Amino acid sequence: MTYNQTHNTMKSLYFILATIFSCPIAAAQISITIDAKANNHKVSPYLYGRNGVLNNEKADIPTDVINKSQEAGIHFIRQNEGNNATKYNWKKKITSHPDWYNNVYDCDWDRSATNLQAELPDAQVMFGFQLIGKAASSKAHNFNDWAYNKSQWGSWCTSNMCGGGSLDASGNVISKGDPALYLQDWPADSTVEIYTHWRDDLGLDMSKLNYWNMDNEMEIWNGTHDDVYPEATKEMLDEAIDHYVETAKAIRAINPDVKLCGPNTANEWSWFKCGNANLKIDGKYYCWLEYFIKRVAEAEKAEGISLIDVFDIHFYPEDASSTEVLQCHRVLFDRDFEYSKANGIKTMNGGWDNNLKKEYIFGRCQDWIDQYFGPDRGITFAMGEHNIKSQFSPAITAISYASFIGEGMKNGMEYFTPWTWQTGMWETVHLFSRYNKNIYADASSSDEAMVSAYPTINEACDSMTITLVNRNEKNAENITIDIQNFTIKDGTYDAVQFANLPTTETFVSHTENALKKSEVSVKNNRLAITLPALSATSIQLKSATSSIENECAPQTLIAYPNPAYEGHFHVTNNGDLIRIEVVNVNGQIVRKENAKEGDIEICTNNLPSGIYLIRAYTAEGINSSTIIVK
Repeated sequence: MTYNQTHNTMKSLYFILATIFSCPIAAAQISITIDAKANNHKVSPYLYGRNGVLNNEKADIPTDVINKSQEAGIHFIRQNEGNNATKYNWKKKITSHPDWYNNVYDCDWDRSATNLQAELPDAQVMFGFQLIGKAASSKAHNFNDWAYNKSQWGSWCTSNMCGGGSLDASGNVISKGDPALYLQDWPADSTVEIYTHWRDDLGLDMSKLNYWNMDNEMEIWNGTHDDVYPEATKEMLDEAIDHYVETAKAIRAINPDVKLCGPNTANEWSWFKCGNANLKIDGKYYCWLEYFIKRVAEAEKAEGISLIDVFDIHFYPEDASSTEVLQCHRVLFDRDFEYSKANGIKTMNGGWDNNLKKEYIFGRCQDWIDQYFGPDRGITFAMGEHNIKSQFSPAITAISYASFIGEGMKNGMEYFTPWTWQTGMWETVHLFSRYNKNIYADASSSDEAMVSAYPTINEACDSMTITLVNRNEKNAENITIDIQNFTIKDGTYDAVQFANLPTTETFVSHTENALKKSEVSVKNNRLAITLPALSATSIQLKSATSSIENECAPQTLIAYPNPAYEGHFHVTNNGDLIRIEVVNVNGQIVRKENAKEGDIEICTNNLPSGIYLIRAYTAEGINSSTIIVK
């Protein structure tokens, strides 16, 4: 008998009565081990995010999306519209559309930011700073697309017609438009003034607007914004990075604590290669991401200020089969995973090396960050755009999305905002956001490719949630879980689960959705469960011992004030301090203090202005942070 995923009365009754989730077909048993006190780190709530909750062109507020965002637990919203943000003029509230003749249209970030703070006040919202040096100036010279062909879409729509250009009847370019007629100069000061405008003129809560994309996909501007940069050259990239540095300096002068997020690369190919740009320097070839990291690290050392906080890339997988897409999350961190669609990486060394099949893109970037910035720089990772092909069912979409969120939790990613929102994704983000705790705990599976566990605990270490993702497309999986360093009283515990989602949207609210409730039995810190095919399950456990405040909380190092202006700063840590070291950008220890009662004061006299690494040595290990000395 096969497992039949229907929503009839008998199945609902079956789930209510079952003491464990059970399915008639199951593969060999998979063993999972969880250690509540290993690999502990905070789980960013911003992993539960999405792009474009509002339409920046329209005043309408989509109440259905707003309500679902509240109910599902959306904590992060990327609202800057990707490539359409590159030429945004916030003073005139217009921008240029690179995929529609470069025509200029109305776009009101003021309204979107104000409405999002009113409708979703707990969400962090991200917009962007423009780095291309130009912004839209006028709608007066738009190409008349209606008169041309009644605004039909085609490849001709990406041609540069705004500013007096013309096309023949077949969509061939007769003459290009003049960018000077619809663009104006837009230096760093102009782009960052939106921050003071929102803070001082609109009175917005800037703590909820603390993340800023540093423009969007600059390495493909020769395609998306070829009216400004018609060719992909090293000079184009260097100029874009120079604009990046100037803009970062300008916003740091306004608020040094904003989160700067870049370079926001377009996709797998452009992680490594920028058109035909030659990035060979002193005999060494640099792929695009390594070159960006190298240049920004050099600029950071020269300027003495932090220039990047979150390393953001975009990913649009070309996986053609469901089997491939269900493993695609492994591209980010898994150093052993051979990716069938690895193409750009083959160009990483300047030629075409067909032996390069393992992407582990964030792992590579971390290696480059350590090399050029130095260890413990504290840059986190994020994915501002991601989208699997729409050909896949909601069941596949949901489990792929769950895998990306889970790997983000496991590896300390900062935020994750899919570009498009497909059926099944509300159920996934709701399961993670509404039931997870805020501290990650280590887990290992005997078959990680098929079933993963993503456990979280609270800071008191008296509650644990285990989220299980089964990627098997056809069969159930029998699972045993052994839990260490978290004592559970024998008994039954609540669990919720969705499995093999239907083609229609099932999520309405926190109380009306596809989740089925059941119970699992725990004995001697072990539990067994059968996971249906294509399922995600959340198990909520309680500790049998009394909680100890912050017992499982990661060590928190705080250096303040930051920047340090008055000849000193203070360091506190929630663990037992042994000593503090202050390290300059060259890796030299320039200050050292042994532990004292309370916080530790560090003198900055005779320290040159710049960025310093703070190392706190504790009984539990080394904790680190950075501080800017003025």
